[in-house]
Amino acid sequence: MNSDLVCTDKHEKKEGGFRMKRIGSFLSALLVVCLVLSVVCTVGSRPSEAAEPIKIGVVLSITGWGGFIGTPEKEAMVAVAEEVNRRGGVLGRQIELFIEDDQSNPTTAVIATTKLVRDLKVCMVLGPSITDSGMAMIPTLEKEEVPFPVSGPVITSYKKWVFNVTPNDIINSSQVLDYAVNGLGGKRIAVMHDTAKFGMTGWKVFEDEIKKYPGASIVIEEEFATTDTTVVPQLSKIKAANPDVMIIQSPGAQAGVVAKSYKQLGMKVMVTGPPGVASPEFLKIAGPIAEEYGWIIIGDRILVGDKLPANEPYRKNIYDPFKKLIKNKYGESKMLSVFHAVGHDAIYIGIAALQMAGSDARAAIRDALEKVKYEGMLGNFAGAKDDHRGFSKSTAIPIIVKGNEYVPYYK
Repeated sequence: MNSDLVCTDKHEKKEGGFRMKRIGSFLSALLVVCLVLSVVCTVGSRPSEAAEPIKIGVVLSITGWGGFIGTPEKEAMVAVAEEVNRRGGVLGRQIELFIEDDQSNPTTAVIATTKLVRDLKVCMVLGPSITDSGMAMIPTLEKEEVPFPVSGPVITSYKKWVFNVTPNDIINSSQVLDYAVNGLGGKRIAVMHDTAKFGMTGWKVFEDEIKKYPGASIVIEEEFATTDTTVVPQLSKIKAANPDVMIIQSPGAQAGVVAKSYKQLGMKVMVTGPPGVASPEFLKIAGPIAEEYGWIIIGDRILVGDKLPANEPYRKNIYDPFKKLIKNKYGESKMLSVFHAVGHDAIYIGIAALQMAGSDARAAIRDALEKVKYEGMLGNFAGAKDDHRGFSKSTAIPIIVKGNEYVPYYK
């Protein structure tokens, strides 16, 4: 055998062994890299899952007779959610609103609520715009154990999952009656109210609390449907009763119908009403009438925020930033209303509960809502663990119409 060949063969075998070892080492290293990458990918997927949006359900009356309430509520909630998301969201996650239109129909509100809590698995539901829808939604939300920060004028006994996050109709109605008697000197009071829950709740408050005011009485009470286009027959009876103050307990658009009939009949009686009256819709329909006859409405500060001193805390810290937010999104012509304030406070209180809970778990949010404290457009909210009514007093003030604008009223 040729020794050169033998040596070459041995050399090749030796080199081959080195190559195999190198390949084996490479494959081992590659395997380690793959395992590391696998671990990284697995761990990396967890933040991705945690970064899924926080789902918040919303049921509002965007169409139907309550559309003038639900539309600005929606505008405010959308604008706030977008702003919060721009700043990084909540708990490191974006907010995703699922907004349902109940068409001002309680049955539709229940269907929408069921869809949100069962199909979309939202962590809470905000709304409603009208009392009837809110009352209809409560049984479903209680049964499904979903937090319900109520932004509408809903009044109910203590419910585990229901929280009033804006001043309710009882508080506002009490304030209106007190102003009618003590602010306007009313002794003979007339009440004109709608037949929806808003109007009926206010009427019950007036009927019960007038006893607190010796020398004052309700001399006549008339009602009308939210679909009525004239109330001349009812106002004719009120005119004949000769009251010295008339309270209109109805939202803005319907209060505008009352104003038109009031002018048609040549009435002169002083008129007042709750925050729901003073809306952009009322201003469009009946602003000149209210100004001509000197109506004084109890209105929320948001309506006159830009008439307050520039360094006033409410204006500087709450009103001006929110006004800028709304104007930037919807244009300079957008007029702020009490319903924008309702939407603003409701979603921010919901966000505060999420932050305090540290989770979007429904039970954790419910517990947090009992502890949240928040200063908003409508006043100061405190969770009120015992009764879930976060407001005990309204911050609304007397306002009038001047130059087709709402301005603070000073004696």
